[in-house]
Amino acid sequence: MTSNILPRPRLPKVICCRIIVLVAGLLGCIAVRGSAQPSLPITFKYVPRPADNFVRIYVPGEFNGWNISVGSPAIMSFDTTRSLWTKTVDLVIGQTYQYKFNQHLNQSGTSVLWLSDPANPRINPAEFNNSLITIEDPMVFEMDRRTDASNRVTGVSAGVFSSSPIVELSYEINGDTQPGGLELFDPESGIFSGELENPVQAGAQFKLSAVTENGDTLTAIIGTLPVEVVDLPRPPGTADGVSFADAGPTVVTFSLFAPGKQFVHLIGDFNDWELSDEYVMNRDSVNADSVYFWLTVDGLSHGVEYAFQYLVDGSIAVADPYSEKLLDPAHDTELGSVYPGLKPYPSGKTQHIVSVFRTAPENFEWEVLEYDRPPQSELVIYELLIRDFISRHDYSTLIDTLDYLERLGVNAIELMPVSEFGGNLNWGYEPNFAMAPDKYYGPSVDLKRFIDACHRRGMAVILDVVYNHQAGEAPFSRLYNTSLTGDPGGAPTSDSPWLNTVARHPFNVFNDVNHESKATQYWLDRTNAFWLDEYRVDGFRFDLSKGFTQVNSGNNVELWGRYDATRIRLLKRMADRIWETDSTAYIILEHFAEDREEEELAAYGMDRGYPGMLFWNNLNHAYNEATMGYHSGGGSNFSRSYYGPGGRNWDLPHVISYMESHDEQWLMLKNLRFGACEASPGGGGRCDHSDAGYNVRDLPVALDRQKMAGAFFFTLPGPRMMWQFGELGYGHGPNGRDCLRPSNESFGDCPAGTPTRTGVKPIRWEYYADPLRRKLYSTWAALLKLRADHEAFRSTETAVSLNLGGAIKSIALVHPSMSVAIIGNFGVTSSAGSSPFDAPGIWYDFFSDDSLLITNPDTVLTLAAGEFHLFTNRRLDPPEPGLITVSSEPLATPTAYRLDVESFPNPFQNTIGIRYTVEEAGSTTLMLFDSLGRQLKRVDHANKSQGAHVETLDLSGVASGTYFVRVTTPGGFRTVPVTKTGR
Repeated sequence: MTSNILPRPRLPKVICCRIIVLVAGLLGCIAVRGSAQPSLPITFKYVPRPADNFVRIYVPGEFNGWNISVGSPAIMSFDTTRSLWTKTVDLVIGQTYQYKFNQHLNQSGTSVLWLSDPANPRINPAEFNNSLITIEDPMVFEMDRRTDASNRVTGVSAGVFSSSPIVELSYEINGDTQPGGLELFDPESGIFSGELENPVQAGAQFKLSAVTENGDTLTAIIGTLPVEVVDLPRPPGTADGVSFADAGPTVVTFSLFAPGKQFVHLIGDFNDWELSDEYVMNRDSVNADSVYFWLTVDGLSHGVEYAFQYLVDGSIAVADPYSEKLLDPAHDTELGSVYPGLKPYPSGKTQHIVSVFRTAPENFEWEVLEYDRPPQSELVIYELLIRDFISRHDYSTLIDTLDYLERLGVNAIELMPVSEFGGNLNWGYEPNFAMAPDKYYGPSVDLKRFIDACHRRGMAVILDVVYNHQAGEAPFSRLYNTSLTGDPGGAPTSDSPWLNTVARHPFNVFNDVNHESKATQYWLDRTNAFWLDEYRVDGFRFDLSKGFTQVNSGNNVELWGRYDATRIRLLKRMADRIWETDSTAYIILEHFAEDREEEELAAYGMDRGYPGMLFWNNLNHAYNEATMGYHSGGGSNFSRSYYGPGGRNWDLPHVISYMESHDEQWLMLKNLRFGACEASPGGGGRCDHSDAGYNVRDLPVALDRQKMAGAFFFTLPGPRMMWQFGELGYGHGPNGRDCLRPSNESFGDCPAGTPTRTGVKPIRWEYYADPLRRKLYSTWAALLKLRADHEAFRSTETAVSLNLGGAIKSIALVHPSMSVAIIGNFGVTSSAGSSPFDAPGIWYDFFSDDSLLITNPDTVLTLAAGEFHLFTNRRLDPPEPGLITVSSEPLATPTAYRLDVESFPNPFQNTIGIRYTVEEAGSTTLMLFDSLGRQLKRVDHANKSQGAHVETLDLSGVASGTYFVRVTTPGGFRTVPVTKTGR
């Protein structure tokens, strides 16, 4: 392959060093103490960063058992003279150690922050980015530069260690010897530290030289000598990242937005990863805040993948922020057959993640070209984490599960973050590259196949995206970083175009994104448009959207949640750009701010024909209190699950209610561990004994209560969401390992030994083969089919009445097409409550296919513990029999009994026969009612014998229409509809 650089004036030859830290010298040893191996006292130093806010700091590692407890000997001391933290440890010469810094953020040490060493470029990505140190004698360690708010270097420090005294020491900046030398060195701690009279740019080269008494020499270099950069405008149409020229796919322009940087080398497969003048990128200085480095490369091969990086200011090797594919030296080896044919990482030629692009990329042939998304008010979303859903964790296998999800009745799938994140076994909220699908889930083409397959089934695909923060390996984190080489241990500097030096809210993790920045907004808009256009996703769930603000609420959660006009402006701006790309795309916010802020955003854009925004609505606590059987203080009142009057009191159905999500404990876990029982209905007593009576902690009972919760959840109008395997009663499981442990594990709900909160959870497809759990799946599926088939359960025209305060809970739905009455006993003892029927008449029990005559809608009904019913005033096709447990206790108004009753002929003209069976001899009654519940005819028998009987009714005197015949026997009663066609 030949490579030509266009356009590039020839430059004078400049020698460039790509050495980040170089140590030269002979190894020596010190006196041996007894039989111990030779060691050297090494001082670890930590220079405070602008974002630091800690109580104390430790240096735990393999040399001290990683001890970070309060009072641990790993604690560091503050050196007031040099304004840094130090800790001296004797370490064995020739040994390599892993270590990290650990900040205690509070006095008790329950809140901590782990940091890689910002001054040490050596890390072990496979072991949580632990820093590495190999002990040599002599050695230079943690050479570091201090910077000001403008990222100019104001001082330099380093550890210089030797068993022989240091007799000479000097340092240079860009080849110029600086004043001060040995007098800036403290031989007791081994620390050299000096301030600069005149601050210099961060890209400058610093060189430290030392000589020991026995003649050993040491040299350490940070950075490279500056190179000559050509100022030249970018070609028209060039975008950040990789742009293909009109001349063809083998001509590529690379562009990096990097204001404040001095020079950038392009390195990659096309130049064998070597630095050279012809690959120094041109600079396009639009203004001080908008500086681009760019270079056009010609002569690339057609249809070939190339890996590349940018080497910024000679020290920061970084992948392109807009990469669509990446290679990871630490984690790609774990992918195996999930990602076949992966290009190998250029080992030995560079470090950190590298970008990959392909000349002449192949186009994906979409099968579904026109797709009508479900109305957002009717969404039933299934949230899933691929890692914990299917053992092969790839899109191809996920496609095979769509039959299961389609039978369940969902119409949208929400994928937890799938863009490139830290490591492999990750929830995805450690974002690094927003436009690159993470390879752990398979090739990007398979993600497109998955989306296409969902659309064929009428299912929308929603991506969970993370724009509140950036993790340590993200290029935005590494380009402007207090670490000299942009390593994850550093913090953002004040000149970052994207990140804040200090988080603006209390829930932030990693590096906080500045959403007021134009650079951030360009990245955000381009990324959203990319997923909508390239992958045809149907919308986004924006993680931690309340963090899209520059208003600094510090650690005040209440302040953070108040109405924030700047946050509203930023989110409206983002929504406008999304709807300009796709006018019906879903915008879902994990917000949890004041209702008035959410309502304003919910209505935004609707006056222009856009759908408005949706909001996560967490009802986990209330539904779980109900399923566990606890009702004091109104904690089990889940009325806010409904968007309208009596619920959240919104006009718009723009809240996505859920009983479970990835952030919430599974209902079943708490049912089985903490549920109430008949012996202790109010809690506080023991329920784990054989004479507890009705006991929520019994698996069959707990599953039945999940069915009841579903009946009070999926039937309410407005969008709904469920979390993976909730339909099978996931939670607790064998050995209690199906459990979500909160991040502060000291008060978690989970038994000891279960996975961490974000740790890998057991995949329980075997639950689907369990008849008890399968009935829960089938019950929820029946409810979702009911919802899909009948407007009453999803229409904004449905009038909803809620009575959800106590143990007996009820919902009444009135729609022009049908009325619905749902009642259930969430208590653990038999109880009575007002019925939810809106009118007298015949009501049909959906699950039992029985009917009930209601003459007085105010009837008080008595239900056994856990008993529930869903009645409609129209007979509907029932689901498969036996899904729910039928109580042996009758309702106060007689519950319909499953009596074998047959009418013939039906329809009839004048007379009709009623065939029925008496299981126990006794009195029987036949009654005829009209559609309003009025009794028209009655036939009593004082003593009917056991067995089959036929009763003929002469109905020649009644008008044509539908009537109801109720047969009552000693064993119960049943009501059946009959139709007369003429007189």
